[in-house]
Amino acid sequence: MGRGIFIKHHSCSSNIQCLLALLAIVITVFLIGCTDGSEAEDQLDNSLFLLNLPANRWVKYHELKGGDWWRKGHAGLAYDSTRGSLLVFGSDTHGDDWDNVVHEFILRRREWVHHGVNAHPNSYHINSEGYPVAGDMALAPWAMHTYDGIDYDPALDALVVVASPDHNPIGKKRPTPQSHPVWIFQLKTKKWSIFENKHGPGRFFGAATAYDDAGNNLIICKSGLWVLNLTKKELERIDKAPNCLHRTMAFDSWRRNINVFGSYRGTSNVSRFNIDLFSEESENWEELTPKGDHCPPYSKVPVAFDEKAGVFLLVIDDQKSSTEKKSDAATTFIYDPETNTYKKLNDTKLPAVGMNFMMAWDKIHEVFFLLTGNSKDGISVWALRLDRKR
Repeated sequence: MGRGIFIKHHSCSSNIQCLLALLAIVITVFLIGCTDGSEAEDQLDNSLFLLNLPANRWVKYHELKGGDWWRKGHAGLAYDSTRGSLLVFGSDTHGDDWDNVVHEFILRRREWVHHGVNAHPNSYHINSEGYPVAGDMALAPWAMHTYDGIDYDPALDALVVVASPDHNPIGKKRPTPQSHPVWIFQLKTKKWSIFENKHGPGRFFGAATAYDDAGNNLIICKSGLWVLNLTKKELERIDKAPNCLHRTMAFDSWRRNINVFGSYRGTSNVSRFNIDLFSEESENWEELTPKGDHCPPYSKVPVAFDEKAGVFLLVIDDQKSSTEKKSDAATTFIYDPETNTYKKLNDTKLPAVGMNFMMAWDKIHEVFFLLTGNSKDGISVWALRLDRKR
């Protein structure tokens, strides 16, 4: 490689940070693998770009103009921690959107890859097991709203979708499904499979999910709080839960808490549940009213947990206080669960994000990624490096 490796001085305020930066580069080189020539240089330069992002400011990382594919408000996002990529699945349905393809944004290449093509509506049917399936050849789920109901399972190396196609109007023209399964998309084979939802609530429409790496458990909030372990093929209801429709659930790996943000009507409160202190005899959910900077009530909000800093990041559409209508801008907040406080990040204004469940924290580069856009604007990928000392 002709350009060499360098790290700007401002990215290394300590020896430990420099070592971490070098470790991230090593991981990137490993992910690049046997790539030769200019492509390898571009990928390494991209990694260095992420390591040197200005602190506490959103930077537009990639933009795809509106066309045949765009960001859907009812879709969800999962972070593939094995490859360091973003996985998007979901559709606005309502009769004119039949998106049932997994879309992958490969961060190190700044490139979208679409795994398959949308199944034709004529292929939608109820199979012999009573499940709604699509596709003439390969098995696939119907196009559906997913909200926060998708996540990545590193133990299976798979995308897990717990949603159901309740708002797809083609359901009025098909027999009623006997049940709605959990859908599993294997990243290596790019094929769908089914986990039978026999012991669950029948369907997980409007659910929110969070993944606990330590236990290989997917936590599901819908008609109670559920733990799904696909390695053991177990699904168990462990407690009651708030209504999670239009809400985002994220896992605090420092404190072993599940945190639920937003509500259908809008709130700035946070619901919290500690999965290790669960007891059948006690009240396990806490309803918290955070202190700190004023945060307007919100619904359907992008949230992610920073495993390095131990805090959450949220992007919340502004409100015009006189009319209580949302403006065309959004503000970024830190939520610190240790002190139960919101802190507004200065100079981080974004266009309004609307209905959005698409933010992740990339543990390889220690950067947040947020997806915005719509049918007119396409899809934009934003990046932010959080530094609480600045």
